[in-house]
Amino acid sequence: MPQPTPNARLRLEIAYEDDAVVIANKAPGMVTEPGASHRADSLLNALVARYGGRILRLGERRDYGLLHRLDRQTSGCVACALTPEAYDAIRAEFEARRVAKRYLAIARGRMRLGTERVERNLLEQRVAAAEGTRLVSVIDKAGKHAATSFEVLATSATHSLVACVPETGRLHQIRVHLAHLGFPIAGDPIYTRGAALLASTKAPEESLGLHAWMLGFAYETKRIETHAAPSRKFLELAAACGLRHASLEG
Repeated sequence: MPQPTPNARLRLEIAYEDDAVVIANKAPGMVTEPGASHRADSLLNALVARYGGRILRLGERRDYGLLHRLDRQTSGCVACALTPEAYDAIRAEFEARRVAKRYLAIARGRMRLGTERVERNLLEQRVAAAEGTRLVSVIDKAGKHAATSFEVLATSATHSLVACVPETGRLHQIRVHLAHLGFPIAGDPIYTRGAALLASTKAPEESLGLHAWMLGFAYETKRIETHAAPSRKFLELAAACGLRHASLEG
């Protein structure tokens, strides 16, 4: 990863911060870290503008503090450490799968109210896409173990609001598992019913119905648990789909 340059013009919403860690509410359409096509407009560029040398001193070896990442179209909680000690300790929590994550998803189709768990191995593959090639996940016994729990919170005639808890952290895990159930996420440009890949994948859109709603982990002697309010675009999509629930309120 190239050293991120500060960009104070970018929108930055902070859901939680203390002296050791910050949790941002990433906007949909924003990439998490700088890359070839997004050298100065990522979430990390915005974080460097606010926290400056504290992040840069962590260096590339510690990913300039980034503890995990979200897809460009996915909004919500992204944690970034501000000290080497916090980075090492919280990364260990991620690697040990002791970090609590809860997402909100707007799925196409009317699901039955209740809970369900999907356990299907996922294998990463590179496929042709509008922008050249793209890394995707497919259900394959040869892939890595992946499990996701789902709770249907509300439904309309055409869509469902689903709380998603990924027990593992595979690429596009929630998107693939919901599509496998026959209820792909609204606005998903890659996966359709049955977890099949779209024949001609479109360029990423900003209206994907997926939001990283809650993030929780232990650090030192306290438990940090933060909710990030859904983005305006997510709320507009939910309203257009006829969905109402307390999680969509302020």
